[in-house]
Amino acid sequence: MALFICLLAGAAFFAVRLHRAEEAPAIAIDYGYGTFGLGLSFPALHIEFDQVRIFNRTDWVDATVSMRNTADIFLFEDATAHIRGRGNSSWGLPKRPYRLRFTEARTLMCAGHEARNWTLIANHSDKSLLRNFSAYYLAGLLDGMQGAPYARFVDLYLNGLYQGVYMVSWQMEVLDGRVEIVGSYDPALSEYFLQMDQRQVYYGAVRGLDFVTVERMHYQIRYPRQDVRTTEHAAYVQQFLARVNSMISTQDENVFNYICKASFVDFYLVQELFKNQDVGFSSIFMTIQGQGENRRIVMGPVWDFDIAAGNAYYQGWQAYHGGYSPRGVWAASVNAWFRRLMRMESFREAVAERWSEIRHREVAQMLERIDFIATTYRRMFERNFARWPIMGRYVWPNPRNIVAINTFRGQVDFLIHFLEERAIFLDEFLNR
Repeated sequence: MALFICLLAGAAFFAVRLHRAEEAPAIAIDYGYGTFGLGLSFPALHIEFDQVRIFNRTDWVDATVSMRNTADIFLFEDATAHIRGRGNSSWGLPKRPYRLRFTEARTLMCAGHEARNWTLIANHSDKSLLRNFSAYYLAGLLDGMQGAPYARFVDLYLNGLYQGVYMVSWQMEVLDGRVEIVGSYDPALSEYFLQMDQRQVYYGAVRGLDFVTVERMHYQIRYPRQDVRTTEHAAYVQQFLARVNSMISTQDENVFNYICKASFVDFYLVQELFKNQDVGFSSIFMTIQGQGENRRIVMGPVWDFDIAAGNAYYQGWQAYHGGYSPRGVWAASVNAWFRRLMRMESFREAVAERWSEIRHREVAQMLERIDFIATTYRRMFERNFARWPIMGRYVWPNPRNIVAINTFRGQVDFLIHFLEERAIFLDEFLNR
C-alpha cells in the first residue's frame, strides 16, 4: 500500500493594493487560487537593525520587522527578530539572500501556519525572478509528493533602503504546515527528514551522525534534530537508504514496497521539466515515514530552481544531455536513482501516464500563471532591475543567450519558451 502525502502550504498566490508613497505605485489585481485567494497586496517587508550590513551566514543580528502595504489582517509593526545571511553560491552575489528568525512564531501573509524561521530568497541569478516560484507553483498543483514550499514576493527594505523584489519562503524544517513527520528516540520508529547534499563533507558535518553516505552520495539528516539524533538513528538511515539503493540498482520491483512511487513520479517530472541543474548534486529533499509495511521514502518538497530552465552556462559542455538547451534527458541522467528507475518499465510507464495527465492541465496552468504574474506586476519587477541593473550583463552562472536578453519581459519570454520546448521534448522522450 503506497503512502501518498500532499502538504499544500500555498505554492504562490497574491494580489496587490499598493498605497504607500515610499513604495511601489498602486495597482489592484487579485490572482489567488483555492482557499488562499484572499486578495492580498504586493507587500513591503521592512527590516531594521543596528549594523550597517549583515556580514555573514552564521552570526544573527538583532532586528525588528514590519509588514506593510498589504491587507490589514496581515499588517504588523516592529516584531522582534534576528537576521543573518543564507545560501551557498548565491551568498557571493551582490543581491544577497537572508534568513529571518522571529522571537515568537508568526504567520506571514496567508501562509496558513506559524513559524519562527523564514527565508528571503534573492533570485539574483534568475533575471526572470520566476524560476523558483514557477517550480513551487507546479509542485503545489501536484498531489503525489511532499507538498510545495510557501512562496510570496515582497519588496524588501533594509534600514529603509529598497533592496529589490525578494521571495519569502520556508525554512526547510519539520513543522506543522511544512514537513509533517514524527520523531522518536527509537530509530526503528522515528520518521526522518533528509537532504541529498554533496556539500556535507565541506560543512564540518560528522559522518555517521549528521549525514550518511550511500554509493558516494551524501544524505544530511535534518530530522530528528541534533538534540535527539544519535549514531543509531544515522545507522538506521544508512541501512534503509542502502537497501533502497540496492533494489533500484538491480531494478528490483520490490523497491516499490519501500518508496512512494507517486511521489517519485511527480518529483521526477518537476525536476526533468525544469532541467534542474542541482538534481544530481544537492537540494533533493525526502522523508522516511510510515510504520511497518507502510514505511516508505517520500520525495519532496522541491527546492532551489533559480539556475534551472537553461540558466547555467556550465551545463553547456554536457552536450550528450542537451546542455542548457530545452532538449536532452537530464534528471534521468545525472541523478542515479532516476536514471535507474527510468530503466524500469513499470516506473517509466507510470511517469508517461502521469505526464499525459498533467501536460495540458497543471503544466499549462503554470505557464499561464507565469505570464499573468509577469504582465500584471511588470512595474514591480522592473523596479528590482532599476535597483540591480544587471540586464545585458553576466551574472553567475548565466549562459550567453540569457546575458544577451536585456529586458525583464524578454527574460520571462525565454523562461516560458524554454518550458514549452521542454514539454515538447518530454512528449517525445516519454512516448517513444
